[in-house]
Amino acid sequence: MAVIVCTGASGAPGVTTSALGLALTWHRDVLLADCDREPSQAIQAGYLRGLDHGGRGLGGLARVHRENRPLSSELWHHTVALSESSDVQRRFLPGFSLPGAVRLFDVVWPELADSFASLDARGVDVIVDAGRLGRDGLPLPLLARADAVCFFTRTSLRALAGTRLYLPLLAEQLAELPVDKLLGLVLVGPDRPYSAREISAQFGIECLADVEWNPALAAVLSDGDPEPKRFGGRSLMSQLRAAGMRIHERISSARELERALVARAAHV
Repeated sequence: MAVIVCTGASGAPGVTTSALGLALTWHRDVLLADCDREPSQAIQAGYLRGLDHGGRGLGGLARVHRENRPLSSELWHHTVALSESSDVQRRFLPGFSLPGAVRLFDVVWPELADSFASLDARGVDVIVDAGRLGRDGLPLPLLARADAVCFFTRTSLRALAGTRLYLPLLAEQLAELPVDKLLGLVLVGPDRPYSAREISAQFGIECLADVEWNPALAAVLSDGDPEPKRFGGRSLMSQLRAAGMRIHERISSARELERALVARAAHV
């Protein structure tokens, strides 16, 4: 099981839309967590079409923390259904409901990150929508618990200029952690105009996956537009499904390598 943190810079990289698409096509039970520190409630207002979350979400978990109750036992109760799929559980943790609420959340991030990791015992993966990477980076507890950090970017010069500014900050944060983390790019709209190979070479970071730039289909996810026939089989969703599998396979490979290195060190 895995905790995957999704983020990006400027240039409308589609972090939230892509994270939602990954969750809707994920191959096992999954929780999508809105941890954007610049709240927009995009998923509730868009894909979930104005869903009233009834006080559930990060605000409710902050109250749980103030009352000294364990977040790990309350986390699932603060989620809502993301889809009606019967074979795979897909849940959503709503984010901040007030712009100023994030200032009071610094003491909660460590326990929340631990709670995400604890879902491993239940066979649940966690996709964290961390939103845009700001000047202060991302909460370190989220990065410390991540199995992979995915930096989303479009391939235009404008988008890549923002990536050039903020990707080093994220790399610096990860370098502060005691354990190496998998950091990779996810391209939205490859070859528009730059290719995955060119971008990976420019930034010295592997491209984990890419998905097409398709505003019409993306609007189903971002704005709750009516689904066209066979939406789940359309190109965008198929590519998101494939991207999720590649990310998961890359995490598995990184874990196997880590286990091999530990075993080798034990025999030295």
